[in-house]
Amino acid sequence: MIPEIVFRFATVCPDCGSGLKAYRTDRRRVVSWEIGEFTAVHKIMRCDHSGIIFRSERLESLIGSRCTYANDIMLESAMKRFIHGRSCSEISDESGTGISERHTRRLTNDALGIFQKIHEETSDKIRAAMSSWILQIDGTTDSEFDMIIVVMDSESGFVLHVKRCHAESEAEILGILRTVRERFGIPSGTISDMRPGILSAIGKVFPGVPRRICLFHFLRDLGKDLMESMHLDLGRMINSAGIKNPLKNLLRSIPGYDQRTLHELDYGFCSDRETMEIMALRRILSHAMDTTGSSGYGFPFSLKHLNFFLSCRAAMDRLNALTPRLQSKRAKDLAGNISSLMGRIVKSQEISDMADRIGGINAVFQSVRKAFRIPERGKLSQEPRDDPEIRMECDILMGQLECILKAAETTQHEKNAIKIVLQRYRSRVEMLFANNAQGTMPRTNNRMERFFRSMRRNIRKRSGNMATGRYLALNGERIALFQNMSNDKYRRIVFGNADIPAVFGRYRTRTKNTGMRKCQMARLVDMGMEKMLSDSLPDTPLTEENMEKFYSDRNGQSNAQCPP
Repeated sequence: MIPEIVFRFATVCPDCGSGLKAYRTDRRRVVSWEIGEFTAVHKIMRCDHSGIIFRSERLESLIGSRCTYANDIMLESAMKRFIHGRSCSEISDESGTGISERHTRRLTNDALGIFQKIHEETSDKIRAAMSSWILQIDGTTDSEFDMIIVVMDSESGFVLHVKRCHAESEAEILGILRTVRERFGIPSGTISDMRPGILSAIGKVFPGVPRRICLFHFLRDLGKDLMESMHLDLGRMINSAGIKNPLKNLLRSIPGYDQRTLHELDYGFCSDRETMEIMALRRILSHAMDTTGSSGYGFPFSLKHLNFFLSCRAAMDRLNALTPRLQSKRAKDLAGNISSLMGRIVKSQEISDMADRIGGINAVFQSVRKAFRIPERGKLSQEPRDDPEIRMECDILMGQLECILKAAETTQHEKNAIKIVLQRYRSRVEMLFANNAQGTMPRTNNRMERFFRSMRRNIRKRSGNMATGRYLALNGERIALFQNMSNDKYRRIVFGNADIPAVFGRYRTRTKNTGMRKCQMARLVDMGMEKMLSDSLPDTPLTEENMEKFYSDRNGQSNAQCPP
């Protein structure tokens, strides 16, 4: 049996102090995430002295009129969908409230619009809480769809403003940054990638504010200019040799490691020489095929084609050393097959020359990466570093590269690479090490990159790869803003001690669009069409009575409160 909960305002009028009398009792079914399903018995009270009607504030904060699902269901469903990446069908199935997938989608989309209004109207609270903040700006897009530009405070992690635009041009960014300045004031510093439109717009809107460029973007663009075309050429040469699939098939045909032989090796002997030889060849081949050398940063920090060639070259050296010591015919045949396949690229003079050329340039690039203290593997740190010390190391490296540039043994392609490194560093050095008075500006835009990856991953999980771009173009602004709901500090600033579902409920009431039902609209359009066909549709009310009724109804609709 569904329980009943009674809601009433009070028994005494707050204005005149006289006793309130029961005016009407409403009963309605309510489904709440926290309470569950129940029947709300609403005791509506009336003051005989003033004639004022009093309704339960608690019930109105819990659920809107003419609604079945409480405000907390709307908020919890939106959190599960847009923060935790759950689909509408999953939320519907797991909620236990009986809410349909379609209703879940509508409620959660309403929550996005409501939160956007809350964020815009509470910008003064957010600004007052951010005594010092650092502006981070970046954009994301999908194929031909519009770009979503996000402005964030790197210290608090608050998403301050999101705007959809066609491109990261100066004209588009200027409007975004002016809105941010108007709402949140002047930051202590800014960090962005190296797009000219963003950098010039920041300089115009925030003159005199330190502008830092993302170190990761600087190194990535530098490495692409140094090695991308050659690395792609190397990959095409290796693929045209056609050895990867045959080597994989060969590896699959080799038996796994023999446990008995492994136990014997643990005691320092081996009674089955042939099995040991096969295991050794499997180890050489699997090491060559599994070596990717990935740092987690992608190209150019990791060079998969060069790493594959170098691993094959190292495997050939081990094979050449091991082959004379092989005794079984089976192992010798297997070693010959491996050597024959790898030899197609290792013994190719053209491929070897290209790999050596890339290796020389990569040594220069890795020296720059090391001077900037980018770790070889793992995540890029967002924590501030000792910039003066890093800058001194980089300046020393640039001096060393100038000496290498003049050395006679330096190859021409290495000289060209060094010239590019010196030119890029000198043109960007001030922005690479720009900092605010507190010395808290991050070195990279990594927070923004992780933010976009998380948002896109949730959308892709719910909607699939094909729909991700379209969904971002339609709802990316509101979804990016809604990520603030996962920030505890943001919720404390914006909502304080207020009941968050109740706050959403107040906006839900104001933003709900009333209007006629579809069947009523269709009936009236059909009636108007018939009158048009019979030339009997006047352009004014026919009588004074109809005119008075028409204008009173229209004014009443415009002044009425919209139900939720």
